[in-house]
Formats: sequence, C-alpha cells, structure tokens
Amino acid sequence: MVLVKDKRAKKVAVVAHCLLNQNAKVNGFAFFPAIIKPIIEILHSRDYGILQLPCPETTYSGLRRWWYVREQYDTPGYRSHCRRILQPIIDQICEYQKEGYKVVIIGLDGSPSCGVRYSGTSSEWGGAPKIPEEQMTNYPTTTKPGIFIEELVAMIKEANLKLPNMIGAGFDMPGFDEKKIANELIEFLEKS
Repeated sequence: MVLVKDKRAKKVAVVAHCLLNQNAKVNGFAFFPAIIKPIIEILHSRDYGILQLPCPETTYSGLRRWWYVREQYDTPGYRSHCRRILQPIIDQICEYQKEGYKVVIIGLDGSPSCGVRYSGTSSEWGGAPKIPEEQMTNYPTTTKPGIFIEELVAMIKEANLKLPNMIGAGFDMPGFDEKKIANELIEFLEKS
C-alpha cells in the first residue's frame, strides 16, 4: 500500500449561502448572476476549503418572499428554524476545531439574516411591500448582526467552541464597492 502525504491546509471558511449561490437571494437583490467569483478566488488562493451555510430565508420563506429587515425575522419561529438548520454546521465546526483546523466565518453584511457587522433594519417595514423609495435607494441598516448570525454565534458559545474570527462581505450594503470588499476579505484572512 502506498501512503501519500496529506496535503490539506486545515483551513475552512464557513460562508453565507448566497455568496456562493445568488439564486437564493430575494427577488431584486441578486447583484451577480450566480457565484460571487472574487470570494471563491480569494479563498482558493489562500487554501481555504468552504463550508456553505444553508440559506435560512429560502428554507423558511421560499424564493418568492418579499424583502425583509431583521425586525421581521426576529421571531421565535424564525430563530427556532435557524437553530434547526444550523445544528449540522455546529457539528462540523466542532469536528474541525477538535482536529486543529483554522475556521473563519464570512457572512453577508446588510442581510437581515447573515449580516455580521451590519444588517437591514426598519421599524416601519411590515405587511405588503410598500417600501418608501428613499428606503429602497438607501437601504436602512444597523450595526447589529443578522438574526441567523446571532443564532450561529449563540450556538457556538453553547457548544463551548472557540468563536471563529468573522467578517461580513458587504454585498448587500447600499452602493457596495466590490474591490474594497475583496481587499477587506484579503486583509481579514491574512490577520486570522
């Protein structure tokens, strides 16, 4: 039997679903046709494997959902749904950390679910999607994480795991700059 030297880099990025699959985005908010290619290229060039998070919004509300903000998702039912679909991710993070892997989390800033540094917010949004034009062109955000990320962090802590370094790629932020986001991600990975 021939033994081959194992070449794995032991680095895993836990990545928000829609950064790898824009088809899961709410109608009108997919800014790329499929994959956000710079994310893949950056992770590949730095030898990171990818663990794709499930999309909580698609699995909860489907593809024909309206635009939501964090206040609309901040319900016991949605949080319970997030925890249910996150359990396999927590199990994998546990296994990776136990085996000495570097694990990082890349969310989607601006998302009411997957934002890390920023998430969409509005005390006025609700009911039929009659959003004032000024809010659609200047999407309201807060510095709170999204609901899904809040639950992910809580579950990591409850499992007594080390909280991985996290960043939000701002592709849901008003007037995002793709090059700036790529540079932030590169800097984040180099410091993690």
